[in-house]
Amino acid sequence: MTGFVVDIGNARIKWAEVVGGELRARGDALHVESPARAFDALDSALPERLERLLVANVAGPQLGVRLAALARQRFGLAPEFVKTTPELLGVRCGYEDPSRLGVDRWISLVAAHRLVAGAVCVVSAGTAVTFDAVDAGGQHLGGLILAGPRLAADALAEATHDIGRTAPPGPPPDELGVLGRSTDAAVGHGAMLAIAAALDRAHRTVARALGAPPPLLIAGGDGAAIVPWLETKAELRADLVLEGLAVIMSSATPGTR
Repeated sequence: MTGFVVDIGNARIKWAEVVGGELRARGDALHVESPARAFDALDSALPERLERLLVANVAGPQLGVRLAALARQRFGLAPEFVKTTPELLGVRCGYEDPSRLGVDRWISLVAAHRLVAGAVCVVSAGTAVTFDAVDAGGQHLGGLILAGPRLAADALAEATHDIGRTAPPGPPPDELGVLGRSTDAAVGHGAMLAIAAALDRAHRTVARALGAPPPLLIAGGDGAAIVPWLETKAELRADLVLEGLAVIMSSATPGTR
């Protein structure tokens, strides 16, 4: 079977071919400024033949419609849009209303539960930063949603008169260097410290409740930037949503519509 998976995030589209349950030929493109260019890049990456297309979309229905039209034109097939369900592949959603849990978070939990033998915490770092935990039995314990570093900085720029737009933060400085000596550094370091401190605290809370610290996996476009700011040891899995889509594609009972 020729399979392809697509992760449509708030700012970026990621994709990969699935061969024997493994991801191949990964790619990505920003869609937030030019959906047309992003879909041109995706179109160029698609294989000549395709039997199944599995999609996670949190960017709204318009991009989903656009992808469906592309798949119909190129291959005469309809994409399968994954949705959050009460249970999938051994993971049970902790939300009272599963439809309110972002499908990207849900798929990441499915992937993490398959990757880790035991409890696990998952962070997805992009426009927003999310934290979720699942216990060893597959029960989703709930999660957190935080503003990402760029979103936090933009909120300050819009809600104040003097801060204005600031440059993205770099790697964490040593010791007192974390205290910014420019507005750019003060805003950037403040955003990263707030996110890192919240994630460290959340992980410690889960560890105390479960009696042992679970592994922490970090996905998303800003994951690599956040990892150095954490006190908690973390493993970077930038394409965890694509990994989860591949797991679902290989299963007999995908949670799609």
